[in-house]
Amino acid sequence: MSPDPRTRVPGHAAPVRRFQLPTLRGIAMPSAADMHCESSEGRPEPVAVLIGQLSQGGSERQLFMFLTHCDRTRWAPVVYVSGELGFWEEHIRALGIPVRLLTGGRFAKMRQLRAACAAQGTRYFFSWSSYTNPFGLALLGMGVWRIGSFRNALFADLPARLRPAWAWASLSAISLAVCNSKETYDEIALRKAARPKPVYIPNGVEAPATNQIAVWRAAWRARLGIGDDVVLVVGVGRLVKQKRFDRFIEVIERARKEFPVEAVVAGKDFGCLRDLERQVAQSNLNEVVRFIGAIPDARELISAADILLLSSDHEGMPNVVLEAMSAGVPTVVTRVNAVADLIEHGETGFIADHDADDLARHVVRLATHCGLRRHVGERARSAVMLRYGSRAIAHQLWALCGARDTGA
Repeated sequence: MSPDPRTRVPGHAAPVRRFQLPTLRGIAMPSAADMHCESSEGRPEPVAVLIGQLSQGGSERQLFMFLTHCDRTRWAPVVYVSGELGFWEEHIRALGIPVRLLTGGRFAKMRQLRAACAAQGTRYFFSWSSYTNPFGLALLGMGVWRIGSFRNALFADLPARLRPAWAWASLSAISLAVCNSKETYDEIALRKAARPKPVYIPNGVEAPATNQIAVWRAAWRARLGIGDDVVLVVGVGRLVKQKRFDRFIEVIERARKEFPVEAVVAGKDFGCLRDLERQVAQSNLNEVVRFIGAIPDARELISAADILLLSSDHEGMPNVVLEAMSAGVPTVVTRVNAVADLIEHGETGFIADHDADDLARHVVRLATHCGLRRHVGERARSAVMLRYGSRAIAHQLWALCGARDTGA
């Protein structure tokens, strides 16, 4: 397993047929010989990989794992960024992979991408989100195999203004659509359009060793001044409306009526922090709920948790849930997109309605039963390690580059 750079100590529609791991049915997959050969010129094939930004998010972590497990004798990826550079840039460059920032307005960026792909003879394009999928339109007529991605609830990443037009472009610009949830896969498949062809490939995760989890837990609890006897509920994510940390606070308030849990939230503020702090004060939770901002590696804090609470309105396949499960931390999550793919309710975690009382009920049940927390955490870790290893997931994604469509 390659080390993570942040790892450190301290009508009635016809039934939809879903893809099942590990087979990707419905896609013309390359042969073993195709997957291990080089290009006709004897050099690895250039692949243009486009992402919106390189900040500290789950999508960016997934990109890094995808690049880490690239067969460099076969593929030569170049990462293009349409928005802002950030935390992951230096780590991607450390892999020996170029990172190029597109500048100017959207059409200027599309022209830059087209020119760069033409200069390099690029025949493969991999967009990392629904927001960047429309860039595939810039590559029409070049014989480029265009793979797009949907890493949130279908069109949730797209601007609200003119969303129908954005949605059309996000689908029309690509030959193949990678969906990290079965729900999104179903939505695209039910459109019955010739393109894009959907394929379900979930997110991957690198499970930390048990001794590393113990080190992280001890270090973060010491840093927070929390004893091992305190039941700690952790939330991780950008402070945006979608994540509903106001609901998170309500859950803690209700849970504390039955058990004295404490809570920590980690994530960069995008304009919600002041209102959340006001809510905490009004609920008399100033000594209970702490917002600690963005941290270098959320997995370390998650390892210190007794419960991971996800209170979002919508998600794709939540990376924080995968990371909590891989660390043996039980999760309580709202019923969003891919959680039903990940969690067996009552066995590997708990899925609740978008309701603070329902979420609080599961938090209290876990908080009051140490044995249940241990059982659910162990089952969750085993399930994730069995089905969502980052290397296997990355290899499935890279295999799609060889599944060229003759009409691309």
